[in-house]
Amino acid sequence: MPHTVDPDLTEVFVKIYMSLREYTLLSGNGPSKQQLARSCKCSVTSVYKAEKMLKRKGYITSTKDEIRGMRPTDLTRTLSREPLDPWAELDDDKPVYWRT
Repeated sequence: MPHTVDPDLTEVFVKIYMSLREYTLLSGNGPSKQQLARSCKCSVTSVYKAEKMLKRKGYITSTKDEIRGMRPTDLTRTLSREPLDPWAELDDDKPVYWRT
């Protein structure tokens, strides 16, 4: 699984991307902006800003005026601001944003 370290992104933008990725993997559809805001405990304005930044960097695609149009360009890619901890795989307390 490819992992991208991008220090230009904020923690909120990374959470929004990861939540978008998880939702798309689980349901096959894109979430609404309100669902993303609720899952990441941020404002809808932050979701719009994240969409703009992530689209400019090529991490997601979105079509204008489509309600559930955000999709990751690569579903296997994960993002973070800092390099991953090599021992993180042993931690069982991973946050789960979406439940089926």
